[in-house]
Amino acid sequence: NFPIMQKKKKVMKFLVFVLLVSQCSALTSQQCHHCEQTSCDCSSQNLREVPAAASKLITELDLSLNALETIMKDDFLSYAALRALFKLDLSSNQLETLSSGWFQNLTSLHYLNLLGNKYSTLGQGNLFLPLRSLKTLHFGGPFLQSVSKRDFSGLFGLEELVFEGNHLQVFNRGSLRQIGPISHVTLRLSGVFHRDLAVVRAILLDVVHPNTTVTFTDTQFNKSLQMFPLHVAIERGATGLSFKNVNMSVSACVQLVNIFSGSDLTFFAIEDSHIFKNEEEVRLHHINLTSLDVIVFKNIDINVFYRVPELHFMQNILTVVRRASMINTMLFVIPCQSTIHFSDLEFLDISDNIIGDLTLMEMMCYGIGVLLNLRTLNISKNILSSINSKLFTRLEKLENLDMSRNSFDSMPSTCSWPASLKFLNLSSTSLPEVTSCLPQSLQILDLSRNKLTVFSIELPLLKELYISGNKLGNLPDGHLYVSLAVLSIQDNNLAKFSSKNLHDYQSLRVLEAAGNPYVCSCDFVGFVTNDLMNHKTVVRHDLKSYICDSPNAVRGERVSDVKLSVFECRTALAISLLCLGILVLCVLIAGLCYKFSVVGLNEGDLGGGKCDNFVKIRLRKAMNSRTYLESPHDEDHIPAFWQSLRTAMKTSEIDNKDNL
Repeated sequence: NFPIMQKKKKVMKFLVFVLLVSQCSALTSQQCHHCEQTSCDCSSQNLREVPAAASKLITELDLSLNALETIMKDDFLSYAALRALFKLDLSSNQLETLSSGWFQNLTSLHYLNLLGNKYSTLGQGNLFLPLRSLKTLHFGGPFLQSVSKRDFSGLFGLEELVFEGNHLQVFNRGSLRQIGPISHVTLRLSGVFHRDLAVVRAILLDVVHPNTTVTFTDTQFNKSLQMFPLHVAIERGATGLSFKNVNMSVSACVQLVNIFSGSDLTFFAIEDSHIFKNEEEVRLHHINLTSLDVIVFKNIDINVFYRVPELHFMQNILTVVRRASMINTMLFVIPCQSTIHFSDLEFLDISDNIIGDLTLMEMMCYGIGVLLNLRTLNISKNILSSINSKLFTRLEKLENLDMSRNSFDSMPSTCSWPASLKFLNLSSTSLPEVTSCLPQSLQILDLSRNKLTVFSIELPLLKELYISGNKLGNLPDGHLYVSLAVLSIQDNNLAKFSSKNLHDYQSLRVLEAAGNPYVCSCDFVGFVTNDLMNHKTVVRHDLKSYICDSPNAVRGERVSDVKLSVFECRTALAISLLCLGILVLCVLIAGLCYKFSVVGLNEGDLGGGKCDNFVKIRLRKAMNSRTYLESPHDEDHIPAFWQSLRTAMKTSEIDNKDNL
């Protein structure tokens, strides 16, 4: 039996060792430290392996910007066993190979990002076959060399594709075609545009379908020749064409317009880009853009733009579109002769430019009546210094006007606005006061971040008022705004407000009033902590944002946390009650003193004056008798003491009579 026992001990020791090793491994495995209810942001944590699932509710897992070099087949198994993993980001790691086994059980995955890794191919084929629910795919990177047909076998139903292949050498035509129609395609192919335009053409043939929007990013277009592959996108029915963060020569830009002229393109945009003059000259053909609906020029840097007459075609484009944005493009004027032809424009955003008072007058043709179909105009963040309402009087369809982030030192006493105007934004314009210039038709007014100390302009149709960041000491009179539903008055000089103030607003539903220097009086604290919670008006940003500025004892505390004593809240009443209590106590003491010092002897047998000697004689005789009476210390025994004393005195009197 001894050898058997020895074997059992060895087996037990081995099992304990295995258990300890497994526990140590679990304890030393890397964990994700930023998990919320349904998502884990594990990015930038220098992870070298996939962390275990932190919860059964995780649907989003971000592992980007880590040091993952490889992924084991079962690393995502715990996530597959959970409810569903919808989003997985593996971008910017060190992955050199990809395997379909990783995704074997992730059948609910909607979003997958594999950008910025070290793989040169997409694995051994059928990489995305298990991902039957995938809608968004980002793939590629600086090391990707080839793409083949087998890479995307079984993948269909994509809505968005992002493909980075700057150093792509081999692309088998038809590789991406099998995916089917894709709504949005983003291509980063700068190196390929310079090296092999045939590959660019092959990619466009695969990814562009009718109604596809194609975006080119981070690409250098030096010559007009580089634009020729875009013919494919137009011919295959692309409806949107966008360029972001690109460098484009003027000749390439003109050639681009020639290409999509006459097409079914409805959306065209150039954003965050640089357009430069080059030696190549390209003649602009006749422009036919009847289908173009939206055009966006945003954050475009054009060196010495006034020396580039070739770009005047941009004005011609504006004659056919309904929505146009030219944001941060150094635009300083649109001539009246051009504006007259912008008859179809309904939306115009020319914010963040260098338009001044005179050039705005020129653009609006001095108020004679242009842009008559315009509904929204954004001229914020320019260099305007005055409010000239006459420029807009004849725009009978204008509903929204944004003039914010200009510098208006004053407001005219009266103005003439179109009756259709409903929204006006005058925030961050340095206004010290407002006047009756404000249109009576307004439903939404933004006067935030100005220098207002009073706001008392009656606006009966106003539904939303934003006046945060001013110097207002009181809520505006609610009787002046019978339709107001939303009031934002944060970061002003409000010391308090009451239930009565809110009741004056007949329709108020939302109040934003945090960030004011509140005086935490008893009435205000009681209103905020009790009445306001039950009020019909909803307080946004939580009461925790309402902070006391005074008195000093509670400065910096949340209004909802302040607890004031009765003496602080009802000082006069507290003093009155205290005085009354003291008076009652004095009367009670006096009564007790009178009762025990006088009333006890006031039985008719102990008098004053003539009876003094008699009383003394009786007391002396009583004291000389056998009876001994001790003065009690307990107040409850005092009545019995006096009764005993009277009895003793009467006994003494009887003895005297007997002796006689």
